[in-house]
Amino acid sequence: MKITRILAALALLAGALAASLVAVRAEQNQVWTGSLVDASCYLTDDSQSGNEHMGMKECGKACLKMGRPAGIVTPDKKFFVLVAPSPDIAEYVGQPIRVTGKLRNGSILVDKLEVKKPTGWVAVKLSAMM
Repeated sequence: MKITRILAALALLAGALAASLVAVRAEQNQVWTGSLVDASCYLTDDSQSGNEHMGMKECGKACLKMGRPAGIVTPDKKFFVLVAPSPDIAEYVGQPIRVTGKLRNGSILVDKLEVKKPTGWVAVKLSAMM
């Protein structure tokens, strides 16, 4: 009887520990690579992933400069909205990016955004968000 209680308590403790490890892991920064897109145009037509689309040159750049949301499309075609100041990253629409941040409700809370240049990954300065 006493052994059964001890084993039950250990099983509950192991379950609680496993659940807390999953929660901690979800809060850790992750890294995604892909292409920077204007989320509005991409969600309207997922073939619109560059900067020139909808019959307009620099459409994506113009939309992000106005504050419309940005997104990342990964090589396996997964799409995430980026929670970051869009005007700060507008000039990089259609370019390869690497994002470090936390995944929350299907969006990435961006801590760091880098753009691929011939010399390697270059960090983009992001304005402080409120």
